[in-house]
Amino acid sequence: MKTKSIILILILSLLVVWTACDEWVTSIDPLIEQVAYEKLTAEGEIPFVLTGVRAQFCYTNDVMGVTADLLSDQLIFDYNVRNATYPTFFDINSGVIRLDDNSVDDAFNRVGRLRFHADDLISRVGEITFTNTAVRDDALTWANVFGGIGRFYYAANFGLDETTGGGVIDAGPFIPSADMYALSTDKFKAALTTTTNAKTIRLINSLIARNYLFVGDYANAKTYADAGMVQGDAQFASLHSTESDNYYWQQAGHYRCQCAADFRFKDYLVADPAEVARCPLDSTKGYNQIWYYMQNKYPTDSSPIPFMTWQENELMLAELDLRAADDASALTKINLVRASHGLADLAAADMQVLITERDKELFVQGTRLVDQRRFNADYGTWHLPPGRWMYLPITERERLINPNLPDV
Repeated sequence: MKTKSIILILILSLLVVWTACDEWVTSIDPLIEQVAYEKLTAEGEIPFVLTGVRAQFCYTNDVMGVTADLLSDQLIFDYNVRNATYPTFFDINSGVIRLDDNSVDDAFNRVGRLRFHADDLISRVGEITFTNTAVRDDALTWANVFGGIGRFYYAANFGLDETTGGGVIDAGPFIPSADMYALSTDKFKAALTTTTNAKTIRLINSLIARNYLFVGDYANAKTYADAGMVQGDAQFASLHSTESDNYYWQQAGHYRCQCAADFRFKDYLVADPAEVARCPLDSTKGYNQIWYYMQNKYPTDSSPIPFMTWQENELMLAELDLRAADDASALTKINLVRASHGLADLAAADMQVLITERDKELFVQGTRLVDQRRFNADYGTWHLPPGRWMYLPITERERLINPNLPDV
């Protein structure tokens, strides 16, 4: 797909990300400069290109999270909520999704750009003879991490039909979710070979553990989670600003509440007001005079969005303990996570407790959709009627240009 003759626009996701494609098109001056592919394929330019890949991650993580949470039972869309007007959001929330849904298309395209730019950076690095191998290794580490994240998004969130998860790469054949998770894991493992930073290694191990957990490979999940993030490790998050504002804040928060939190989160706070540390909410009265609740985890346009935390790693280990019938060890880990938010210890733990703890701990982080599907057979966690989308559809645009996919 890429050749050396490709011309890359200098400003393409390299320092600044935009709130919407339409806004970008209409709010900048005409292009005055382009940079040829070869000019950015130089040792001195690689940190600049890596900055662009990081920016694309931020530009993707928030939109992907909101869109996935809308299809899950974590966010709700109701036209009675003031400022809730997008029919595409309504369709996603109901699981009756058109293939040309432009909100899904936006998320799908952002994932594609992240995956492409991460892979493109690896290709660039391979064409350079480095004098500073630290620059090379840093670029390869993070390009593989972000390439793995792009593939993770495909595996976790998109599908060929209502119940068949997976994605495509470079207009290639459909890759089922299990295989896409494996490709993501391969990228993460490649990243481990080019870094010696202990915190980065623990982060990558946690990302690998999550992939294995989501495909039901519990032995490998435990191996990597045991070597994953530990208490005190800083969260790995997408960073936002007024130039790349947090999409939860923009569409599911104080800027505009199109997407409200499910009412159970208010119930969590009624049952234990201390849960505000994990599930902060604000309220808004609907046109029907009913009070709705919006997430307040991201109160500003620049609030970071966690992608992996030591608490999530600890809950993965707790789940694995429960699956191994070690309830006491699972309880210790769950209570360690709760203590990090000032919450009282629980007296007992089982899988239903673990599911609820994940629901609260990972509130509006885009992970609930996978949890609903993977726990559904045993715990009935899916919320929509049969026949509705359980994944976001691979978009009409991709289906039209990709000869490997069924006709629209």
